[in-house]
Amino acid sequence: MRALLALLLVIPGLAHAQSGPAIRMIVPFAPGGASDVTARIVAPPLSAALGRTIVVENRPGAGGMLGAEAMARAAPDGNTIGISNTSPHGIVPLAAANPPYDSDRDFTHMAMVAETPTVLLVPAASPYRTLADFLAAAKSRAQGLSFASTGVGSLQHLQGEMLGSLTGARLVHVPYRGTGPALQDLIGGTVDSLLTPLAGTTGAITGGQARALAVSSTDAFAPLPGVPTYASLGFPALSATSWTGVSGPRGMDPAFVARVNAAVARIVTEADTVQRLEAAGLYPPARALSAAEFQAVVADFARVWAPVVKAAGVQQN
Repeated sequence: MRALLALLLVIPGLAHAQSGPAIRMIVPFAPGGASDVTARIVAPPLSAALGRTIVVENRPGAGGMLGAEAMARAAPDGNTIGISNTSPHGIVPLAAANPPYDSDRDFTHMAMVAETPTVLLVPAASPYRTLADFLAAAKSRAQGLSFASTGVGSLQHLQGEMLGSLTGARLVHVPYRGTGPALQDLIGGTVDSLLTPLAGTTGAITGGQARALAVSSTDAFAPLPGVPTYASLGFPALSATSWTGVSGPRGMDPAFVARVNAAVARIVTEADTVQRLEAAGLYPPARALSAAEFQAVVADFARVWAPVVKAAGVQQN
């Protein structure tokens, strides 16, 4: 007992973090992707700030809808929160015949953590050195070229469909349950290319396992020197970034929401956190958003991309 008390005195945050029931943080994708990386970086300091243990729970499937639905159906008592993401909270429900939730109405969006651009990757051994090479091959081959994404209706899926439509290239979509498994198959040569958030892929790029052909940032992207933007290659319509944030079910206590928002705003400015996020391809917003502003980001994103989903004929089964 004395040893335990001594430990708690030396590490007061440990006792404080376990002063109440554990909070479940749902990640709607498999380990290794942007949402999972966000959770693993943010959960420990958020746990300390809230005085509660946070347990990360991966719930992949249906382009992130399974995990998002679990979050929406949870009691708004502060015991369940989750990582919100552009796909399950922005686009995927727009492609579903009967979406199980409304991305705006059924959630309390508490804080934006970071944004990340989309990158088009090919395996290191791929013969395609440029986007032009890649598109020329996709046009010349009868079966076209395959591109993986994190799921049907994801932002990256739509960007792939748009790229094919704009160029006449035959690009065949292969949906996955997250960046992690898709990246593994890309490296292994199972798919020709991968359209994915940069987060979760920087190690493969810098380690020479994958080659980036284009990035969706509006301007030249310093972390990927030499990689052209879609806009510079003549495709400005593909310039869009994915966001990740912390959300929960509808009707959460405003005081709890304010605590989470303030904690995240502080956490994403701390040097260690920023370094870890940026190393993973995640970039905190230029200024902290209030919970109301983040809620508006989610609602506006869905409205902007709804016509694109309809035009592309994307359907989520």
